[in-house]
Amino acid sequence: MTDLSVPLEEIVGPTYVLRGEAAEDFTHDATFMQHGLLAVVRPGSTEEVAAVVKLCAQTGTPVVARGSGTSLVGGPVPLAGGVVLSLDRLTRLEIDLPNTVAVAGAGVITGQLDEAANAVGLMYPPDPASVGMSTIGGNVACNSGGMRCLKYGVTADYITGLIVVLASGQVLRLGGKLRKRSSGYRLAQLFIGSEGTLGIVTEVTVKLVPHPRHRATAMVGFATVEDAARAVSRVLAAGHFPAALEIMDRGALRLVSDLLPPRFDPDLEAVLIVEQDGNHEEHVQLDLMRIVELLEGADNRVAQSGAERDRLWEARRSFGKVLMAMPHNYFSEDVAVPVASIPEMIRRVRRLGAETELQICIVGHAGDGNLHPTIIFNDEQRPLVSRAAAQIFRDALELGGSISAEHGLGALKRDYAEAEHGVEAMALMHQLKELMDPRGILNPHKVFPEQPADDDFLNRMPGWFPDPGLRSRRTEAGV
Repeated sequence: MTDLSVPLEEIVGPTYVLRGEAAEDFTHDATFMQHGLLAVVRPGSTEEVAAVVKLCAQTGTPVVARGSGTSLVGGPVPLAGGVVLSLDRLTRLEIDLPNTVAVAGAGVITGQLDEAANAVGLMYPPDPASVGMSTIGGNVACNSGGMRCLKYGVTADYITGLIVVLASGQVLRLGGKLRKRSSGYRLAQLFIGSEGTLGIVTEVTVKLVPHPRHRATAMVGFATVEDAARAVSRVLAAGHFPAALEIMDRGALRLVSDLLPPRFDPDLEAVLIVEQDGNHEEHVQLDLMRIVELLEGADNRVAQSGAERDRLWEARRSFGKVLMAMPHNYFSEDVAVPVASIPEMIRRVRRLGAETELQICIVGHAGDGNLHPTIIFNDEQRPLVSRAAAQIFRDALELGGSISAEHGLGALKRDYAEAEHGVEAMALMHQLKELMDPRGILNPHKVFPEQPADDDFLNRMPGWFPDPGLRSRRTEAGV
């Protein structure tokens, strides 16, 4: 591979080109898949990104865009080596109050964008679990969702403008601060969810909405996880669309037991965390109580203060952090099924756990059918994990769902893309990829199937198995 050291340093400066040990953190993501690379480049502007990509195009060097590395599917892992383009310096943020939009560099942390909007009475609703770490550019690449998406929608619902660097190094400016536009193809939508395989997003313009003045939250326990799942459909069918409706089964609850409300029944099989928001406190509280009644739970805890509300949410939001701190390995999945099929999907996951003797916890955004079955395993159980994950994929598809609701396909799920989308759709995606990236330099080995989908897909992935040293370092860093 061509030595690009000198020209890369000429573009961004020697300080912003990393190699060797300094580049180690950029060789993997949160899956702990790992692969070597040529160099890490940290450009400070769209123009520098374009110059780096143009150089890579001229030399046929693979280039992978990266945000914070919180991907759970191997998305930013440089499987073809080459250059990792870290966008962490693209942090310009403007809250345009008259137009109720935000303009953010791709490296802006999503939670910071929302906080800046909150300061002027607005809100950026999409809130992935990694909201405190993930970047808006990464969210665009994966079309991220989160806990508030039942009511407010996902990343794609808020994008009004993008600046994208194409595989040639050309800069494409799409949309802007307008909320409505009907003139030509919606090209920006091509890049949302494309995982950096069609272009590299350097700047994002997003709609903001009024920040609700009041929120009310409850944790509702159930004797069976199927009861909890059926209750979700009952609430939605009654015309209630709360701001959030999350599920945690008994396995997940045990992991965060010290964060549950005092004297919460430890024998309950599942909880739903429900939140309602709005501008009239009385109406918000009344709506929440109606939803709680419809849920028909066995143990209802309604937060009586902001501190209690935060504690209820801490149990859910801390699930990932608890997993990271565990001595065991874990593999977190991200499937979606129609809401009415949630009970059946949960039954299948629990049966799978019993058959394989793997511990599988379930958390998820139950209101929109997005479940995160999480497999916890020891080293001896590693061969079983691939089979279990493959079965979860098949079950979700059989029930009319998706193998990825908000994490993307990356490398880990790419071989199942055709099973979901079909031969014709994948062929069209291939044509788009070849048109926009003819040399195939943008994030190679992602999204598109490379081998037949089977029960051994994980075991073929380079370095996907969690490395205890990496896990320890990332936990210490608060990841």
